[in-house]
Amino acid sequence: MITPMLKQVCTEPFEYCDNPERRVLNLEHDSLPCVPALGLSHYSSVRPTVERHMHPGCVEISYCARGDLTFDCEGSDYQLMPGDVLVVQPHVRHRLSMNPKGMILYWLFFRLDHERETLLKLPQDESLLLRQKLSGMPLSILRGNPRVRAAFQQLFNTYDSYERGPLRSLVMRTAVLQLLLAVIELSEHVAPLKKHDVMAEMIAEIQSNPQEERNIDDLAQDIGMSKSLFIARFKQLTGLPPYAYILHCKMVKAKTLLTSEHGAITDVAYELGFSSSQHFAMQFKRQFGITPSQWISTFSRQ
Repeated sequence: MITPMLKQVCTEPFEYCDNPERRVLNLEHDSLPCVPALGLSHYSSVRPTVERHMHPGCVEISYCARGDLTFDCEGSDYQLMPGDVLVVQPHVRHRLSMNPKGMILYWLFFRLDHERETLLKLPQDESLLLRQKLSGMPLSILRGNPRVRAAFQQLFNTYDSYERGPLRSLVMRTAVLQLLLAVIELSEHVAPLKKHDVMAEMIAEIQSNPQEERNIDDLAQDIGMSKSLFIARFKQLTGLPPYAYILHCKMVKAKTLLTSEHGAITDVAYELGFSSSQHFAMQFKRQFGITPSQWISTFSRQ
């Protein structure tokens, strides 16, 4: 049985560790007082979740490298797919709803509350601009680019391969700045979907009613695209091919239905269009790493 792991509402100091499945490193020892924690989670089995919490003074930047991850932020779900970035401000209560098997999540806490110090030893005006940009980011999912992952990997590679000293500090400070600038650029240049974008409307309809039967050829024809172009555009927007995304939406809705008052597993399976509860349970475990029954038990204890 999977039960949530208790955690203080405000987590400070951080629980540092360094093992194959979870790395939480303190970069303050590398002359980076604004980076109290650099993390990498790569779990080979399902891990317990934690209570909703916040990190006073620190903005949290998370990058999903593998897995289908759901962040609960102030009671709203934010779904991260591989390549997505989530920026959480210090005052936002949040948690990763589940730590599924096989997930890879990079994350970094950047301290904004050192008003008397410049960030990353930058000139005063540049430090002020960086603080303003980071603290002004709205809570939203950003579609990442290779620079974000490369910066995270550079940080870990430098930590592992360089001896502690001025050169290591310089390389790591540069990588942190590259990471922050890449995230800021993402937040300022992501074009919002237009209301008349029929593809966006279609995706929203799938999210709301994933149980509806859909044919890819018909969907492509409805919006005047070839099948190949439709699949490419769909994957660009969602990160998944159409059928995989529809299954993903079914699983997301299943979690809600299973925790409702009348969420019997068999009923949920048939409501979402599965031929049997066994097939549904198999897909659910493949998606989240636990069975529907385990999910119900986890939710009931929260």
